[in-house]
Amino acid sequence: MKRLICFLLTIVLLGALAGCGGAESLLSEADALAKLDAYMDKKISTNIVAHDSDTSWVGSEESMNELPPIEKYPFSVEGTSAINVEIFSSTEKSDAKTDRWFDQMAREFNAAAKEVNGRRVSVSIRPMSSGLALDFIQTRTYIPTAYTPSNELWGRMIEAKGIRTKLIEQRLTGNTAGIMMEPNAYKDYIDKYGEVTMPKVMEAVFSGDIDLGHTDPNTSSTGLVFLALELLASDSNNPFGTTAIEKFRQFQKMTPAASPTTAELIKVADKGILNAIIMSPSEWSRYPTLSKWVFTPLGVRQDSPLYALEGASDEEQEVLKLFAEYCKQQSSQNAANSLGFNQFDDFWGEDIGFSGSELFSAQDIWKKNKDGGDPVISVIVMDCSGSMDTPDRLPKAKRALLSSIPHTNEDNYIGLISYSSTDRINIDLPLVKQTETGELELARFDGKRQAMFAGAVKDLKAGGATATNSAIGAALHMAKEAKALAPNAKIRILVFTDGATNMDQVSFGEIEGIVHGLGIPIYGVFFMPEKPSDMDELIKLTAINEGYTIDADNEDVVYKLQGLFRIEL
Repeated sequence: MKRLICFLLTIVLLGALAGCGGAESLLSEADALAKLDAYMDKKISTNIVAHDSDTSWVGSEESMNELPPIEKYPFSVEGTSAINVEIFSSTEKSDAKTDRWFDQMAREFNAAAKEVNGRRVSVSIRPMSSGLALDFIQTRTYIPTAYTPSNELWGRMIEAKGIRTKLIEQRLTGNTAGIMMEPNAYKDYIDKYGEVTMPKVMEAVFSGDIDLGHTDPNTSSTGLVFLALELLASDSNNPFGTTAIEKFRQFQKMTPAASPTTAELIKVADKGILNAIIMSPSEWSRYPTLSKWVFTPLGVRQDSPLYALEGASDEEQEVLKLFAEYCKQQSSQNAANSLGFNQFDDFWGEDIGFSGSELFSAQDIWKKNKDGGDPVISVIVMDCSGSMDTPDRLPKAKRALLSSIPHTNEDNYIGLISYSSTDRINIDLPLVKQTETGELELARFDGKRQAMFAGAVKDLKAGGATATNSAIGAALHMAKEAKALAPNAKIRILVFTDGATNMDQVSFGEIEGIVHGLGIPIYGVFFMPEKPSDMDELIKLTAINEGYTIDADNEDVVYKLQGLFRIEL
């Protein structure tokens, strides 16, 4: 925490010297609170709006299991031969926008005119995170011919759900999970702890010697590996027992919130907030800002096993064997070497030993304890201005919110503010309720509260101008008042919008200074306007602390928001 505070003061000072932030950005927490209170008295007015509860969506099969359309995840390579097999591939080796190693191999293989039983064969590659692929497969929403996750843990989880698999190849190319440390942090760590092991890393985290960043273990292979390692380090004899869970909860209290992807984790590291992160060598090679960081392999190897899934015919399995052989030939591995694979081959990996069912249990433990036992206060800020009144904006945002309800920890607290003009900043779901004895208390996001949230979301309608700065100020004030009832709580602000503020009584510089001073992360779900530059100020707000953005136009906002709720709420 001291490192974070020092860093934020540094970037604020640099911004002021550069003329980018101005005096407003130099606010202390006390000054930021005082200004926020003053704005609420003189500039920002809110309306409390009542809504009927709606239980039709909460906990329904549709809301809990909704997955994005498979078309949202296009092929990076599409084969067209008589016998064509589709392979789900993890994203460190394939990408629909950037040609990666597995994509190169697929194109070369398809051009090689190989045959099975006299018929031309090919492969189609569909990139997606290992966790998303698991979701498609385990729910039987979409089962491809084959699946190559980063590591074998996902294969165990598929089998635990009753999906038959056949291992075609144990290793397509070499990789492993591990920890990267900033050079000075690594030197200090080695001087004090001697070697990088999970028990000693946890000791260093508890002592405040390193700030370790993670990725979401529900989608990230490296995140899943380290979740298992940390539970084992908490109690190797019973990693799912009360002793392990309590130590893990305390460990989570000392670590920042998980990032949804490695790319987002790198952004946090680049801000100086973290001096240690988990990742793989193949990803390391793509981030020049980390070129001097030190990597140490830990956990299971991530050698991209290839599984044929149930329904794969004998001919399709033959195609997969041919393709695996092509990937393993020396020229193919040389290509992999140039992209960061096949490093640390002298590391044999560690036997985590968890079954597929135990891995699902580990994810459940993470969800319930990821905040270290501290509650999270979140305020969702929904732009309901006139420009949001299109089928692919406000209705899409509302559906994403409703679908995310089951992915939220019921012990946390969620408020909802909708806004358009300055006279229409509505508190649709307050964070605080009055007890029968007249006392005020925070309202847990339990089933009753979820139904109230669903009813409020369904009632949202668009129309009017855009007073985003005032709405964010109202959300910050609402969250800080709630925190008085839960001093240990963490605060999150989520902003849904499609453009720059207009007709607002609060300037960007004023709200920017308050966000700097309070240190509260802002997360943005953005529907891009005709002028992308209209989003520049809001993007700056998300970059101040540990926030990030979701591009609601180009990413599947329903699935992305579910992940955001799972990680942050």
